[in-house]
Amino acid sequence: MGGSIRAAIFDVDGTLYDYRTHTVPPSAAKALECLRTQGIKIIIASGRSYALLGDSLIRMAEADHYVLSNGHELLDGAGKPIYEKRFTWEEIEGLLAVARAHGIHPMLKYHGFCCIYSGWDEMRSIFQTMEGDEEDYRFCPSWDYHRRELPLGLTLKGGPQLQEQLSDWEGALRIEYFHDPSTCDVFHKDVNKWTGLERVLDRAGIPAESCIAFGDSGNDVDMLRAVGCGVAMGNASPEAALAADRICRPSWENGIYHCLEEMALI
Repeated sequence: MGGSIRAAIFDVDGTLYDYRTHTVPPSAAKALECLRTQGIKIIIASGRSYALLGDSLIRMAEADHYVLSNGHELLDGAGKPIYEKRFTWEEIEGLLAVARAHGIHPMLKYHGFCCIYSGWDEMRSIFQTMEGDEEDYRFCPSWDYHRRELPLGLTLKGGPQLQEQLSDWEGALRIEYFHDPSTCDVFHKDVNKWTGLERVLDRAGIPAESCIAFGDSGNDVDMLRAVGCGVAMGNASPEAALAADRICRPSWENGIYHCLEEMALI
């Protein structure tokens, strides 16, 4: 399959980024370098915004494209916008009303920063960057920054009843709960990593069947099913594992490198 792969797509959290060490394993960085030398395009597909990737990861990946905020923000290799879709006023106001009523912490995602409305420490711990840059976050205890600029993404952190508290929104928006179900990403039903990748791949002239993608969570399911080879990490959720064509070792066991080596891609 090696000669037919033209693009390699990587989720970040739990895939490229190892939660245990809060780093990208050296083996993963080496794997991306090997792919680049063969002319294979690198695409980062993440629920993170551009700011939350962190400068070190951006420099390491040298990606050709970014599909971020679960497909709501598409960027070229220089980080310049190609496409974006924002939440509406009504969606944000409605979700924030639920958050206020139940003590749920909201974080709104923008290209250059994230705006935390409550739970500063809790929210900052969710998407860590290798640098931990303070400027990647802004605290807005007045809960009103969205009145100046509507966000590209939304992360919520509550308690064990979060899914029940958000149940009224399940029909209108897509809610993907993390491995810890007290935290979730919210995005539009017609926007996800795969819809973003479709735009990016069409722009690059690369068919889906010529791509390999790595992921570990529910928001990776669409892209794992759609590409020529979808690979779930050994630490993947059951949904991601079922959607994949193969399963590699966990991120902390150099899963990406070993998988690409076994497939003769590096």
